Amino acid sequence: MDFTFDKTERLCSKKALDDLFSGGKSKSAFPVKVIYKSSVYESPFPARVVFIVPKKKHRRANKRNTIRRRMREVYRLNKHKLYASLENRKLDIMFVYLSNEVSEYQQIETVMCSLMEHVAKHAQAS
Repeated sequence: MDFTFDKTERLCSKKALDDLFSGGKSKSAFPVKVIYKSSVYESPFPARVVFIVPKKKHRRANKRNTIRRRMREVYRLNKHKLYASLENRKLDIMFVYLSNEVSEYQQIETVMCSLMEHVAKHAQAS
């Protein structure tokens, strides 16, 4: 098992982000929302991910960075479950933080794990 979060696993393309916003499916579980869409790209990883914390809700950069670090850590430690269910499919995934408060790691972990299970189930169905 590889618990890294490589640069090639990150979703950086503006075109891919716009496409994800316009045509992706979403599921929300407070304080995190996930938006996902199947994609075609060349990568050894089955998913590309981006984490968003809106500046409108958290003005201080250190709070945004703390939340983003917690979300990345949860994803890094639990992505193997998602990858196992994706098989040969490729996904673009966006996690958006919705709360006005900084949540504890455990709360973010439970919510993000349930959202990743939801994405895995729907990826298998389609």
